[in-house]
Amino acid sequence: MNILVESGATKSTCIGYNDACTFFHYKTTGINATYAPKEKIIDIFKEIIAKNNIVVAEIENIHYYGAGCFKPDNAAKVKEALSCLFPKTNITVLSDLHATCLALCNSQKGFSGILGTGSASCFYDGENIIDKAPSLGFLIGDEGSGTHIGKLFVKEYLTDNLDPDIAQNFEDTFMFSKTIVFTKMYQEENPQAFFASIPPFLQKHIDNKQIKKIIANSFQDFFDKQIDYYGKFPYPWFFCGSIAYFFQDILIKTARKNSIKIEKIIQECAPALLYNTLNY
Repeated sequence: MNILVESGATKSTCIGYNDACTFFHYKTTGINATYAPKEKIIDIFKEIIAKNNIVVAEIENIHYYGAGCFKPDNAAKVKEALSCLFPKTNITVLSDLHATCLALCNSQKGFSGILGTGSASCFYDGENIIDKAPSLGFLIGDEGSGTHIGKLFVKEYLTDNLDPDIAQNFEDTFMFSKTIVFTKMYQEENPQAFFASIPPFLQKHIDNKQIKKIIANSFQDFFDKQIDYYGKFPYPWFFCGSIAYFFQDILIKTARKNSIKIEKIIQECAPALLYNTLNY
C-alpha cells in the first residue's frame, strides 16, 4: 500500500492506493514547510492515520509533494517528520512545483505555475525543473495568488473605493468591519489565511466589473514578474491551483494580452498524479 500527498498552504489531499485501487481519499489542513514546525506536520499525519485507519506497517511508499519543499532544508524537515511515524516506509519529498510538472507536463517542455493560496513558477525541460522564479512569500510576493487577490480587495475596501453594495455584502458575509479587518491583518497569527479566504466571496460576485479588474490586476502582476525573470516564453504554460482554476477565464484573457499561451489548467494535481502512477 502507498500514500500520495499533495499539500498546499491551505489544504492537503492524501490518497491511499495500491496497483489495483484506492483505499481512501482524505483532505485536511495544509502544510507549508517554510512555516510549519516539525511537530505540526507530525500532528497532521497522526490525524490522517487515525481518520483513515492506516496500518503503518503496511505502507511501503509515501510520495509527498508540498508547498515550501523546493528548499532542501524544508524537504528534509518533512521527511524527518514522516519518518517518525513511518520508520520503515520509503519516503520521497518533492515540491508542489514538481507535482504540477509531473501532473500536467508529462515529457513536454513548458512553464509550470501554481496559483492557489500562494503562487510559484518554474521551467520544466520535460524531465527536470531547470529554472525557478524566486518565491518571496505573501508579504511582498505571491502575485496572482488567493492571498494577493485578497490583499488587493482589502485595500480597495479600506480606502472606500469599492462599490457600496459589494462593500456592504462583504461586511454582511464575513461579519466584518474595518476595525476587525485591521485586527486580522496586524494582530492575529495568520493574516495569510485571512486574505486567502476572500477569493471565494469574489467568485460569487464575479460579474462585478470592479472585482474582475482586481483579479485581472493580480494576474497581470504575476505575469509581469514572470516576464521580468524569464524574459520570453517559447513554450506554453501549465497551471494548477484553485485560483487558476476558478478564475481561469480571467487568467487566460490576461495571458493573451501578454502573448502567453496556456496549455492546461487543473484545480489540483493529486488525481492526475495518481492516474499517471497507476497507468505508468
